[in-house]
Amino acid sequence: MSAWRQPRDRRTMRGMTGSRAADRRRGRRWLRPAGVAACSLLVATLLVGPAVCWGRSSAPAMAASATVPAPVPRELRESLGSWTPPVDVDVPALLAEVGAAAAEAGATVNAVVVDAAGRTLLETPTADREVYTASLVKLFLVQQLLVREAAGPSAFDPGDRLRMERAITVSDDEAMSILWDRYSGDALVSLAVTQFELDGSGASSTGQWGESTTSATDLARFLGTLSRDRQVPGAEALLGWMRAAEPVADDGFDQRFGLLADGVAPGAAVKQGWMCCVDDLRHLHSVGVLPDGRVVVVVAEAPAWTSWSVLTRSVDETAAALVAGTA
Repeated sequence: MSAWRQPRDRRTMRGMTGSRAADRRRGRRWLRPAGVAACSLLVATLLVGPAVCWGRSSAPAMAASATVPAPVPRELRESLGSWTPPVDVDVPALLAEVGAAAAEAGATVNAVVVDAAGRTLLETPTADREVYTASLVKLFLVQQLLVREAAGPSAFDPGDRLRMERAITVSDDEAMSILWDRYSGDALVSLAVTQFELDGSGASSTGQWGESTTSATDLARFLGTLSRDRQVPGAEALLGWMRAAEPVADDGFDQRFGLLADGVAPGAAVKQGWMCCVDDLRHLHSVGVLPDGRVVVVVAEAPAWTSWSVLTRSVDETAAALVAGTA
């Protein structure tokens, strides 16, 4: 069974945030002060006795009877040898930048950054807050259609395959609507929610696919699984289409914002989302997998009176700060 179907402990995503300095504090650097303190205490209280600092003993009998530690299993040695600590991320500073960018637009911006190994480098405090997907639901639907295609002889005609591609590359709404109606899109979204264990995502209750729900943490989990586990059906095709995202969408909307803004994340596999004005809110989302395997998710919503240009600037600033600050 591939990893995408297996239960995952959310604490593994939320509990790995840290820095090299923090890893050193948790690791070997604390041993020497502790050893010195132990020696000082023994000398001060006993004044006599064997020298026990750093494991050395002046008593031959003690050395002869010392317990020999068991060897570390080869599998554990190999896993430790391949592990590298998370980059030194200044989380408070990045969160401040995200907050400042959101404030400029009167927006709520949530973000998650996960490294190539699945460790969370940054997560805004309300990253699990549910928002409308807008066009990001196309990721769930297309991936599930690719699962169906991989299960046996394809039931899709060339036109449907092209619609899947266009739903991702140019965010073609008409293509999405045809696929949604033809293949029970709400059921496919529900399958993706179950298979990827997405806690804050679900199909639309109104029948409008753009009003499906998701969260920054769910999107990071979904994209991270696709990126790390290429055995997930459809992962290669979906990520390839995301890398081929066009500058301008089928409806004329400029997709060059967020992770697709000039110079922010060259070569990234990106899907953009936008919608107005359900519940008097404007939505603008940018999610993707960077060439080094990092997953960056930015989801933003603002009052409908906020212009696209102002909200776009907020998402651009957030995406640029996250990419640069977690490199």
